[in-house]
Amino acid sequence: MFAQVIDLSENKKDLLGELDIQLSLDSFITHLRKLASTQDNVKHEMLEFILHKFLETRETYGPLTEENLASYKQILFYTYNLLVPPLEDEHDTLWALATPLGKNVFYGTQGFYNLLRQEFCEETFKDIEEKTKKKDLLEQSIYSLLLERFYEIPAVEDEVIEFSSKDEVTGLPRYYAIQIDKRFVDITPKMKLPELDYKKIRQNNVQQFEWRFLRELLPLNQFSFTGFSIITVKEITPDRVIQNIRDIVSRNSDEELEHAYDVLQESLQTLTGNQHIKFGLSPILKLNNKPILDQVYMHASILPALLKKKTKNCQEANITESYLLNPQIIVYNVGIDFGDNNFKFLNDLSDLGVTSYVCIPLYYNNKVTGLLEVYTNEGHTFDKIVLAKLRRAAPLLAQLLNDQAHRFNARIDAVIKEKFTSLQPAVQWKFNQAAYEYLKKIAPEKPKPIIENVQFKNVYPLYGAIDIRNSTIERNKALVADYKIQLGLLKQVLQDIKNVYSIALLDEMEFNCDKWLTQLDTSPIDVVQMKVKDFMEKEVYMLLMHFKNSNSTLAAIIEKYEQEVLAETGKAHQHRRALESSIATINTAINGYLELLNDEIQRSYPCYFEKFRTDGVEYDIYIGQSIAPERPFDMLYLKNVRLWQLTSMASIAKITHTLLQQMETPLETTQLIFINGNDIDISFRVDERRFDVEGAYNIRYHIIKKRIDKVHLKDSFERLTQPGKIALVYYDAREIKEYMSYINYLQNKDILLDDMEELELEELQGVSGLKAIRIGVKL
Repeated sequence: MFAQVIDLSENKKDLLGELDIQLSLDSFITHLRKLASTQDNVKHEMLEFILHKFLETRETYGPLTEENLASYKQILFYTYNLLVPPLEDEHDTLWALATPLGKNVFYGTQGFYNLLRQEFCEETFKDIEEKTKKKDLLEQSIYSLLLERFYEIPAVEDEVIEFSSKDEVTGLPRYYAIQIDKRFVDITPKMKLPELDYKKIRQNNVQQFEWRFLRELLPLNQFSFTGFSIITVKEITPDRVIQNIRDIVSRNSDEELEHAYDVLQESLQTLTGNQHIKFGLSPILKLNNKPILDQVYMHASILPALLKKKTKNCQEANITESYLLNPQIIVYNVGIDFGDNNFKFLNDLSDLGVTSYVCIPLYYNNKVTGLLEVYTNEGHTFDKIVLAKLRRAAPLLAQLLNDQAHRFNARIDAVIKEKFTSLQPAVQWKFNQAAYEYLKKIAPEKPKPIIENVQFKNVYPLYGAIDIRNSTIERNKALVADYKIQLGLLKQVLQDIKNVYSIALLDEMEFNCDKWLTQLDTSPIDVVQMKVKDFMEKEVYMLLMHFKNSNSTLAAIIEKYEQEVLAETGKAHQHRRALESSIATINTAINGYLELLNDEIQRSYPCYFEKFRTDGVEYDIYIGQSIAPERPFDMLYLKNVRLWQLTSMASIAKITHTLLQQMETPLETTQLIFINGNDIDISFRVDERRFDVEGAYNIRYHIIKKRIDKVHLKDSFERLTQPGKIALVYYDAREIKEYMSYINYLQNKDILLDDMEELELEELQGVSGLKAIRIGVKL
């Protein structure tokens, strides 16, 4: 035990320094005298003996002060033994006596002083003091004591004071909680105590006092505080770590979790007391009812590398799936005999530098939800005690992995809704309503009711199309080029076979190759394509298989030919792959931009936005009051979307032009907008899983937008749509008037060129009188 004064306050002129505080044992002596009078003979004699020692020491050395601590050492030791269970080891017990409000420590256990004297801990206590002053926690604690003593108002529960320090051995944080017991503090008012309006010092929250009012009513300098406080410091590392993990589990998104996993690793290391241990976490996800592991959701996991190390091709997936279907505890070099732990890949752990390893299935609601891996490397090990310490964290980790699995399923559902179905957030409410009405009509033992039609009336349509110019011509050119390569390769193979076998059929086959090469140059590909394909896949295939199976030398030559005609990698498909790659590059850029456009539009006003994949991309936008009945619709929102549409078409033209240098097969795009000034009705077609126009008048809109993509100028063979330009098709001059102001605006912004053309279009089947304007984009 130590008797030494240490000031816990860095600032001598703080709140405690201004108060009348006196160290005294009087309150404790009064308590002993009262306790001795109520006890039986044995305890009474012991308490009387100690009480005599207290009184004798005070008579000899005077009242207890910070200056005569040495003379009170025996008495303070008696105090310790009365307040702390006698079997507690003082090296492990963090306990001390302090002045009445905890400003100065003057007596305590060796363990307490060792903790306090560490440099990092002294700084920590100073930080606590600063934090306490900032939050006025100390002042509130004193007022809470005054209200309890003088006004019989139950004490407001003090905020728990916690701090952390770094363990000098492990380098990991350890957490402590400080509790200050003030029962032996006597408070004497220096003024007449005023009456207190209990309602006035309470705010709406019954746990919250109006402390500023108390400062004026009960100034703290009008009270004297005598006696001593008891400080108890308890290590709460396991509890605090569990709370840290619980906070991580409550994170709402994968992005937040990603940043929290470093904290989780340190928390688990702190819980086990070993900084060398690493922890891998992997949720077992379900895809089409089959368990999978996904790298995106796995953290520091080495299990996939183990499951795949000794296997090839599809066997790899089978071993992973078979383990995930029935996951078991895996133990390696931990000193636990776990019975039948016959995993062949355990020997591979040393190749990964792992010296100790355990994989534990985690259960949530009695179902395996994921895997916890515990491992060390670089020669470090751990034992079964570590696993016992992890038991408290296991349920929380299982919940974390279960939540991740739910988020994975939600993301899959969101992608399906966004990419593969027409159900979008803007119209989800209407489908929810229709589904609810349908469920209400269902009755037992009766035919299922007809679900109501999902319809939106009086919405304004916007249609746009970005088309890849001459995509069919480019496909035909790529096909012809590849067929020529394949026929040339085939002729070489036939020549090699003729060097071994002299068969007339080979000459005839070589003649056919030359014939198809000629026809590819002279006949339309639509006429030749199927014939060439049949020739390759039937006649040629049977011939080559015969020689491949009968001659090992020719087998190698034919296998090389087979590699060259593979669609994925072969030379005979290089032009088609280049074309598809270029088309994919364009469509990816267009789709990415349109998704950004959709995000901006939705933030302005909810609308229905649907894309269609062609050789380019087409899209429909529907906006109107019926789509978002809770939000007032104004034509301003429609004008805003129209401007966005025109701006986006200019941006897309510029983006696709920029991509020309990146494409193996250079492709250009055309941009088309159809302007429909009137509102229409749309309804959901269950058979096609998409929205379409409703009513005879509205169908006219649908017909026009489907027929204008390849429309020509009137009395001309020139196509309306041209690369590097935007074409706007309309019926009425009033419809284009609004767009003229947008065009002027974008010309002023140096986005559109000053080359606008006003054009009349050819008559289409069932459609006449269409007009258009065409304007260039500054590329």
